[in-house]
Amino acid sequence: MTAGRIAIAIPAHNEEALIGRCLDSLAAQEGAGEIAVVVLANNCSDSTAECASVRRTVAVHVVELDLEPDQRSAGHARRAAMTYAADLGDIILTTDADCVADQKWVAAHRSAFAKGADAVAGRVSADWDELKHHPTEALAIGALEWEYLNLIGQAEAIFDPQAHDPLPRHAQRCGANLGITRAMLDRIGGPPAISVGEDRALLAAVERLDGKIRFDCAPHVTASARTHGRANGGMADALAARNSLDYRCDEQFLDAEILVELWRLRAIARASWSRGDRQFHIGQTVLSFTPNITFGAAWADHLATFSIVSSLTPKDLPLQITRLRKLIAEHG
Repeated sequence: MTAGRIAIAIPAHNEEALIGRCLDSLAAQEGAGEIAVVVLANNCSDSTAECASVRRTVAVHVVELDLEPDQRSAGHARRAAMTYAADLGDIILTTDADCVADQKWVAAHRSAFAKGADAVAGRVSADWDELKHHPTEALAIGALEWEYLNLIGQAEAIFDPQAHDPLPRHAQRCGANLGITRAMLDRIGGPPAISVGEDRALLAAVERLDGKIRFDCAPHVTASARTHGRANGGMADALAARNSLDYRCDEQFLDAEILVELWRLRAIARASWSRGDRQFHIGQTVLSFTPNITFGAAWADHLATFSIVSSLTPKDLPLQITRLRKLIAEHG
């Protein structure tokens, strides 16, 4: 592993049309330092590998791999890509083959890691040139979700502030824009071996070990707004779902009062843990800190005893946005 080198992992399945512009955006990075790129062309029936192999001013390592039928998923492909990339750098970034990185994407990640982050979650936006052709109703839902998600990112830092993750921040947990140190990746046992939701699972594993995650607004990529993607459970599925009559919001979108109460309790519990207290009472339940357990693991295990499921619909979002804005204002 080369000190100071960043390795970028890109899973790609039948992405001959878009992998070129993704890699061109990485070749055009400003202030990136030394980087290497791994394109995992998995189970491709097109010329993805050939398109990725075109000579560029960035080192691109193309790995062709046929995943077993039960592992043909975005999660397993990202795991394989990150595993290859981990041999090439001490910071591993990952994005998607349909994404275009801002010119200072790598530099922004590097800056966040230089401040002590163990993992960095960057922002992802949908390509407006494609998104604007979506149905008006779907665009309206997307605008409400985006507004509420931005408020969640702001409010969490207000009600449970952490020095390593100050404002301005966001609340996206998307595999199209993530980074982790090789050291932390080793500590969590490598990338999660799951089919869907590997991005959130990776960050959850870091949180269980009390790793420092920075939800940084500076690293930004633009993703395709297609509704027929290459991976189940990805952005394409999320965008397409907005057109369904029974659409419900993502699990992150909880009632504003519930979110704020969880953040407040977590802040109090963390302070109790930091003082060395072995137990913390939450209502009628007790959060116990057993020897050698991290705060993150204790808190995650506590939450797992409850069934907190989002039941918000797009119609609920305007009221929740108003409520969260009010709670932010009252706290300030």
